[in-house]
Amino acid sequence: MSTSQEERDGNTAHTEFRKKALEAQWPELCRRCNELRLDPRSWWARIIGDVEAVPRVDETGITVRLRGNVFAEVCLHGPALQCRIAPEHLLLSHPGSMAVLGDAEALPRQRRVECLADLARFHERVRRRVCRHEDRRAAILDRLFLRHSCVLGVDAVLPSGRADLVVLSPRGTVVFFLLRRYQDGDLRLAGRGGIVWRMHELGRLLADKEVMDSWFHDFLERSRALETPHLKRYRFAGNPVIHPRARLLIVDFDHAQRLGGLPSLRADLETGLDQGAIRDDIHCIGDAGNISYTTLFSGI
Repeated sequence: MSTSQEERDGNTAHTEFRKKALEAQWPELCRRCNELRLDPRSWWARIIGDVEAVPRVDETGITVRLRGNVFAEVCLHGPALQCRIAPEHLLLSHPGSMAVLGDAEALPRQRRVECLADLARFHERVRRRVCRHEDRRAAILDRLFLRHSCVLGVDAVLPSGRADLVVLSPRGTVVFFLLRRYQDGDLRLAGRGGIVWRMHELGRLLADKEVMDSWFHDFLERSRALETPHLKRYRFAGNPVIHPRARLLIVDFDHAQRLGGLPSLRADLETGLDQGAIRDDIHCIGDAGNISYTTLFSGI
């Protein structure tokens, strides 16, 4: 065997080993977080006990969102837990306050959260900074998760691409949704990158039963491993089936837009999708607060 071939084989083996090691992180990560949750004073108990917290367990870490913003990303670093938070959220002084420089070396530094113990102590301050700005579309997804127990996940990482919502119907059908605001550009973009293209791509993935059944099994296993206030929604009997088509929710338009541009927009989308029962797959809801069980599962 040539040296170059040996190097390639070695690199492949290393890649596979690293992949398996990363995939094995979530059980230990969930176990450690569950232990921390038993102590109400711990930083993790403060984060996951928040009534607005939306958790997601991926293969290599746990993401917790608040009002559409990523609050924290928790992962393993060797034997220890690490919590990644945007640095601007960790300031304990006003972000607009002046920094003082001088010749002396020991000038007081700008106060900030430095460790996990500080995070537990100053959780409310960090929370306020995280929630200072709101991503409207992401915040809608989080509110739907908190309002409807049928929503199993938001911003779900699929084998290829993402789905905004993963929803389980009362009859045991798993439905994948994309959510867009009326003013989002990709609603009117033809071809690659447009919403019709994304729905077709997601539809091709959903048609692969073996891949999607495996993904959903792993998704449930990870979600059930983390103790959260939402754990009950993941504990159900039976084997759900995957709905073969992606669905689209369009929100945030007023009465004038409903009468004006919405009909032509919807007609263009339906023409582009060109599939059976299309009217059941596109839902136009001006106020996202009106998205109900009936909206999510009509025609299923």
